[in-house]
Amino acid sequence: MKVAMLALIAFASCASHKPELSQSVVRNNAKTYSYRDVSGQFEYAREVKLEKAKLASRVQVMASGEQKDKLLEKTFAISSIGSVKTNRGRALAIRPEISQHTVWLEGKRYFSQMKMNLKKRKLEVIMESPESKWKGTKELTLPKGRIFCFYSQLPECLVASGLLVRNQNSRNPVYFYLIWDSWPYHQEHFTGLTASAFVKASVSLERKEKNVLRHVVEVNGQIMNLHFSNDGSFIRMFWTTQGLSIIPPGEIQESQEL
Repeated sequence: MKVAMLALIAFASCASHKPELSQSVVRNNAKTYSYRDVSGQFEYAREVKLEKAKLASRVQVMASGEQKDKLLEKTFAISSIGSVKTNRGRALAIRPEISQHTVWLEGKRYFSQMKMNLKKRKLEVIMESPESKWKGTKELTLPKGRIFCFYSQLPECLVASGLLVRNQNSRNPVYFYLIWDSWPYHQEHFTGLTASAFVKASVSLERKEKNVLRHVVEVNGQIMNLHFSNDGSFIRMFWTTQGLSIIPPGEIQESQEL
């Protein structure tokens, strides 16, 4: 089955209203982090680009040590940024459009593509794998919500949608929907998650430090700690339940973080 990467047309509300990103700017960057989970330590390369209200990202997980640079997992995603009407006027909104995820499990390739169909309010999924249960196509109904974030774009989505700005002056959680762009293989990656491709999540400010804003994302009763600089740049992430950390290379991880 041949799959093409196509970016969808921005959702209708973006057509005549450009997003106001003055308070929440996503900066183009390409960085490699140290990635650790229960299976070992890896290299985690993230590339992010924002252009013409399109947020594009590529994440690659690579082996370290003797098999350095061996590609183990990759995710490419595109989302559109625009505005929607609310009771308080227009507000920033981000809408995932398309993603492609590939992972090699025991040497075998598993692939999925997600594509948003807003007219039908469906997420169209194409799967390719050695297992019959993960082959073919499916349509997943979107839950009702304003903000949706691909997991691979979570830091940028929180910034671009204005959620972190709203958290600056309040410790009350703000809700959104997280989309596992590694679905249906996300349960192979992580433990204790529901089988659905969507999960309602919340983000709240944990505390402010001199140069770091610490935010907490809760999903399926599990806590992710994301650290940002004062200008909204992503620094590091800890997901204690999964034994997962993403930190800048050379940074020493404090034991209490996990």
